[in-house]
Amino acid sequence: MNISRHGIPNISKGTHFLLYKNGKLMYIDKSCENIFNVRPDECLDMIDFSTLQWVHSKDRDKVRENFQSVINEDISSKIEYNLTGQEGITFSHTLFPIHDDVGKLVSIHGFFENHQPGNFLYQEKSNAFEILELFNQISLIVSKKNPFEKTLSKLLDKVLEITLMESGGIYILNIETGNYMLTVHSNVSEEFLQKHSEITREWKGLLPVMDEGRVVVIPDVLDPVHYADTGRKKLAINEGIHSFAGIPLINENSITGILMISYPGIHEFTETEKRLFSIIGRQLGNSIKQANIIEQLHKSHKVYHDLFDNAADIIYTHDMECNMLSINKAGLDILLLDKKDILRSNMRDFLTAESLEVAQYIMRLITQGENIRFPVILEVIRTNGARLFIEFNIRPIMKDGTPVAVHGIARNIDRRLKAEQNILIFNKALNLTSDGIDVSDAENNITFINEAGAKMFGYSRMELIGQHAGIFYAEEDMSNFTENVVPSMKKYGYWNGLILGRKKDGTAFPVEVTLNSMMDENGEPLVNLVIFRERNKRSSEI
Repeated sequence: MNISRHGIPNISKGTHFLLYKNGKLMYIDKSCENIFNVRPDECLDMIDFSTLQWVHSKDRDKVRENFQSVINEDISSKIEYNLTGQEGITFSHTLFPIHDDVGKLVSIHGFFENHQPGNFLYQEKSNAFEILELFNQISLIVSKKNPFEKTLSKLLDKVLEITLMESGGIYILNIETGNYMLTVHSNVSEEFLQKHSEITREWKGLLPVMDEGRVVVIPDVLDPVHYADTGRKKLAINEGIHSFAGIPLINENSITGILMISYPGIHEFTETEKRLFSIIGRQLGNSIKQANIIEQLHKSHKVYHDLFDNAADIIYTHDMECNMLSINKAGLDILLLDKKDILRSNMRDFLTAESLEVAQYIMRLITQGENIRFPVILEVIRTNGARLFIEFNIRPIMKDGTPVAVHGIARNIDRRLKAEQNILIFNKALNLTSDGIDVSDAENNITFINEAGAKMFGYSRMELIGQHAGIFYAEEDMSNFTENVVPSMKKYGYWNGLILGRKKDGTAFPVEVTLNSMMDENGEPLVNLVIFRERNKRSSEI
């Protein structure tokens, strides 16, 4: 066995050995160096159960009797005693008789344990301090706000360190399957990982943990090792016997996970140890829940930042003096700024004089506790001198009922305003022409008509919106419409000629008409554009 990664020597973890029936040492593992300060080959001469020279003289008789009981009564036995020249340090060994295929005693397997002062498992007086220190360390680990699995790993390491356990793993409940999945582990063998990567209800020994929230202990029993196969026997002893404890991780009276920890050798966990493990399980369960919440907050924070940085709209905050606090990439691009420049900027720096007056008025309203329920359009000056119109939606950030900052979402509407301006100009141009112009949809319902067109037929513009374009045709000329106009429009999307128009008062008059259709990708009409000219008026103009 190797020195513990926590710096705890194997003297506290068990040193395995094999004895002949006469008490002579056949084999001992390398960890004996930590107990007797000699090499394994030197231990072969020193460890002799017939002389017991390493045992304190006052305890040799009872140790000798214990050895004879294993041989004569064929039972395993554990005994505690003091070492020669080391008062106050309790030592123990456990012996197991090994038989051949016909049941004959051929050797004895055992392991040494050293009960050092300060050991979590054996010094109950120090448990309260150890537990408080563990809780403090657990809180510090969670407060680091590391990724969830990294936090779990550090929590596991700390529990193993404080409890002087050799290895362990944290299993987290999978809500969908009801099984507990091994999430982090430490010093766990590959064989164990293959067998126990998850805990299911088939692991009967752990049902009290899952169903009742009780700490359970599970002794690990070696597979039978035939005496004749000395190599296998030594390998099994080196791999060691372990005792496991299953500890429920409880949060708000719900079992959210299981902590499995391992102690080398056959260890009889006391009721005090079980109670302490139960307390640790609850603290660990609460801490794991907290770590999971922190992980989810981190993920939400990351999602928010992704949305913040990739949003098409400008998202920003500034204080009540208009000093910029944050702005996303869309805002930086609009203003032509680098991120490092924004914290040295003030909102007033980017506004025209007229817009600055509006912004100052809005800030006065916010300071007075008014909610700004309408969008505010301001003209913004970019760093290259160009000007844009930006629409701002603003709300105050409150603290104790007082506005302390402003959060805003803004949108570049410069193109929209220019497009609307162009539309106004276009509408004005259409209304200035003497020709009538109307636009109808694919079903020939009128969607637009200019002032001249409506006046030509004796209507107001609003009277004609939504009417069928057939309203312009006299009944006596409908045959011309169906025989000439409609076929031409279907075939060419164009027609020009004379029709007999009909005014609102029923008066018929000649009208020169030009029709154009805008087609979709399938050749179907989307929009129809019609230009009307009064024939008599046109003739007089010519």
